[in-house]
Amino acid sequence: MKLTVYCYHLILWSGYSVVGWLSKKDSMIAKAILLLVFFYLAYLVAFILLKTRKGAMFISIVSLIFFMLGQQLFNFVFLY
Repeated sequence: MKLTVYCYHLILWSGYSVVGWLSKKDSMIAKAILLLVFFYLAYLVAFILLKTRKGAMFISIVSLIFFMLGQQLFNFVFLY
């Protein structure tokens, strides 16, 4: 079941990446709000599938951290 949640989170964070790319000129506050909205959606997906608040929050935070690390690694390798 956790693998399914991670797959949904991968799709969700990929969508966040595309939306962030399309909104390059937005302010940092708008980008922070967008991040919070997508994080809440990730939490809801995990909670619906896992039925536990603690597990849903843990998996959502872990997937967010891995996404941010992967994004930074991608930027470091391909953009610098």
